[in-house]
Amino acid sequence: MKVSEFNHHIKTGDLARNNLYSVEIYLPQGHTGGGMGNVDFGEFYTGADTEGTGFLSFMTKSVTIPGKSIGTIEAKRFGPIYKVANDLIVDTVSMTFMCSADYKEHKFFEGWIAGIMGAVKPGTGATVSTNRQIYTLGYYYDYVGRVNIIPLDRQGGAAANIVLLEAYPTALGPIEMAWGDAGEVANFTVTWSFKDWNHTSVTGW
Repeated sequence: MKVSEFNHHIKTGDLARNNLYSVEIYLPQGHTGGGMGNVDFGEFYTGADTEGTGFLSFMTKSVTIPGKSIGTIEAKRFGPIYKVANDLIVDTVSMTFMCSADYKEHKFFEGWIAGIMGAVKPGTGATVSTNRQIYTLGYYYDYVGRVNIIPLDRQGGAAANIVLLEAYPTALGPIEMAWGDAGEVANFTVTWSFKDWNHTSVTGW
């Protein structure tokens, strides 16, 4: 390959920039606003789900596009031992969020994680006449949602769309507080688990 060929390739296209992205987070499928027709999950006890999820897109400080690999096992036939594909291994995803003055971003994910374990807004969920039992796991398809990670081009348009399928938060990181910090913005990290991810069309919600 010649340098001139490389330069021509770059001039006719562009390179991806890792500081240009957007994130779309959907409510759990069993949530009142999840759009799946059932409300067995209930609503977040923190009340941070009342205005949807659009505000989270503006507060996502960093995000990781996940990796994917194939697990292998050794196959013994006639001749040399060789490896064959055995299973699909999908990475987790981490996102760092900045906090608003009312900590609604932190309350949102605390509400989701607590809801997985049965702590929801009173009068909502599978047994609305009473309450869901606290510390009792919800049904998988009630607490999973969907996440879109959208790399952007320099004009602000969607360049790709990575979808995390059946996603839900599994870890809510701490918020570090210290008197010595010079008024830094509070932030925290959320870890997502999901069934799989793939590239889809670039249309949003």
